[in-house]
Amino acid sequence: MELTEEKIIKAKKYNSKIYPLYKMFAWDLLFYYSIIFLFLTQVKGFSASNVLFIDSFYPFFKLILQIRCVTIVELLGKRKSLILGNILITACILIVILAKGIPAMIFSNFLMAFGYAIKSLCESSLLSDCVLDKEHPRTVFSNIDGKGSAYWYYLDAITSMSCGFFYVFNNYLPIFLCLASCIISCILCFKFIPYENPNKKTKLVGEIRSYKEYYKDLRIAFKNIFRSNRLKALLLFSGAFAAILTVRSTIASSLFTEIGVPEQYFGVIFAILTILSGFAAKRQDYFHKKYRNEVLTYFSMTFTISMIVIGVTAIIFKDTNLKFLIILLAYALQFIIKGPYYTLQKRYLNSFSTPTMSTKIYSACTLIESIFNTTIYWISSLLLAFIPTSFAITILGCVFAIIFIFILDYMKSRIGLKPEEYDPRDIKFTEVH
Repeated sequence: MELTEEKIIKAKKYNSKIYPLYKMFAWDLLFYYSIIFLFLTQVKGFSASNVLFIDSFYPFFKLILQIRCVTIVELLGKRKSLILGNILITACILIVILAKGIPAMIFSNFLMAFGYAIKSLCESSLLSDCVLDKEHPRTVFSNIDGKGSAYWYYLDAITSMSCGFFYVFNNYLPIFLCLASCIISCILCFKFIPYENPNKKTKLVGEIRSYKEYYKDLRIAFKNIFRSNRLKALLLFSGAFAAILTVRSTIASSLFTEIGVPEQYFGVIFAILTILSGFAAKRQDYFHKKYRNEVLTYFSMTFTISMIVIGVTAIIFKDTNLKFLIILLAYALQFIIKGPYYTLQKRYLNSFSTPTMSTKIYSACTLIESIFNTTIYWISSLLLAFIPTSFAITILGCVFAIIFIFILDYMKSRIGLKPEEYDPRDIKFTEVH
């Protein structure tokens, strides 16, 4: 049955209204990151190096599944794909609870990668479709997305604060609560009202006469994306920054264990840091207006310098209290940066994009991020097998500082220009040509 224009507008208004609530539960795993390192090392018996090796399969699987996921999203539609993605992540957490060895944990990472690869294509794109404001669509998108991010950070702070104490009470309790939050995410997915015209989707399926022809069209679309110097620079930055954010999470838990932080306080520490991310996420427009074209420079260089400070402090300082205070302040800076980064990244990727191309741009971004993430996981796993975490953090901080200096220099003449200053290929994308 074809949707009328009135029903489509009503559906889009409702979807954009409930999107922040959905994102509060579904953006990322709750009851998970502050305790998973302890759970895997103490309950499942893996070493820190094993944990990073297992985690390295997540971006690797995301890399190889990405193109397939574009197909799934375009054939199922964004709402149904979102439901599928959240169901896969729920299954992943169930495997983590039942897993008894490395192969089972690798399989759980396959399910997580599959689910998040689909979600990364759908969530922002669905919200972008449902923004009806014609005058300031990017600002409205950022405000709604930023509100959802802030809600998630606040909820994550509450769950993280209790997580360590739950873990001490029962090692499995935080993971079961994570499973419950995933089930809530699945339920909220069904609350989105369909707004995509089913007749157009049927036409799309009819036009895809063979997978060979479809992938040929998809390859051409990707070729047009990577022809844009502006997008190439943004994707390169996104890949490097995703890698430093991803490895930071696991290595932080390893460092806290190394410097003797009691396990019941892990959640409290991450909760305080997450609250800072929530406040910063809600003020993403402030960062955008204050720093303008320099925002990514400030984010990347501050993050890498703070990483070096954390590593050097852990190595040099003997006073435990002073060491912990400096490390905590450095991590606070990182979490403040993390808060607005994801929303601003999507805002920049959405610039000059059409709804039909946004899914493919997000897919290209995920591909680049997966390559960077897989590489940094393998390098970090190798480092932790031979040297203490504090030394590994210092080395990684120095390496990323050098990488970002080169990337920022490359971006200088390609990002932040006025629309008329861009080459037409940088801002006008076509799917097939």
